[in-house]
Amino acid sequence: MNKMARRSITPIFMMVILLPIADVEASDARRGFYFGADVGISVPNDLESTRTNNGIGTNCDQWLEGDTLNDGTMVPLPLEQCSPSALPKRATKFDLGTGLLAGVNLGYAFHDFRLEAEYFRREQSGERSALNVPGDPKQAEFVERSEKISDFRADNFFANVYYDFHHVLSPNLTPYVGVGLGVMHVQMDYSGASIRTNNRDTLQALGRNRHAAGLATLADEVLSDTLFGYQWIAGLDYAWSERFSTGLKFRYGDTFSDFEDGNNAWKTLRGHASTVGPPGTPGAALPIRYDIEAKDLSFFGISLNFKYFFDM
Repeated sequence: MNKMARRSITPIFMMVILLPIADVEASDARRGFYFGADVGISVPNDLESTRTNNGIGTNCDQWLEGDTLNDGTMVPLPLEQCSPSALPKRATKFDLGTGLLAGVNLGYAFHDFRLEAEYFRREQSGERSALNVPGDPKQAEFVERSEKISDFRADNFFANVYYDFHHVLSPNLTPYVGVGLGVMHVQMDYSGASIRTNNRDTLQALGRNRHAAGLATLADEVLSDTLFGYQWIAGLDYAWSERFSTGLKFRYGDTFSDFEDGNNAWKTLRGHASTVGPPGTPGAALPIRYDIEAKDLSFFGISLNFKYFFDM
């Protein structure tokens, strides 16, 4: 676990140690409305992102100057042979890193059950990943191939139901379990880079148009999607008074479907706009786009929870 995670967890576990020290008069099961707040950390599983390019090969690029390949083929190839099509998918895993989790909630307690509306936000820093594929003959064509996901954030709106185990451990110490259903609005900054070698002889040997030497294909987009999700919750509260309690909350959350954001244009495609051909040519009407699909948005969370009860 990294230093940030250790620093975030330290005050939480100090609270666990200090909870039993207070001597508070026992209270019965609370009833009525309460307001709560959470602050803690989220630890996501590795995110698997898959990019699908709806594009064309280098030798179909109508923006590039003409060239003759070693086998005598003239490039760029005729436009009728160069309609954009789905190219092979590329999957990359990202360690998003431990991040902040914070939120607020409003609930109602009756007997051993609680109903709650909750909002919380989690943020993860992200990671850059090199796209090095051993044995791939295209690898020699590029000096850099990479993708990056950064500034990952998710706004979560959940309806939760809890069951409190009153007087199981002590009059003031109450464990609980819960489950929630809701909506997650996920955003992430996505960038990608594919920069070709300046060596024209290398491109010629690979059967590529030599005028693509040194050109860059770059992506830079804010991706977003809204997904339905769920969470499992367990926690332990300590009543400091009849109205105020603190505790620890543990949760595991995930989405019911994969993240999707599509039809994104490249910021620059081999040094030009994200179309098959330049303005004024038939290729200008053929856009080149890419789609991003991300799997496993699951995460674990641990937070310090505060509750204030309005009615007793």
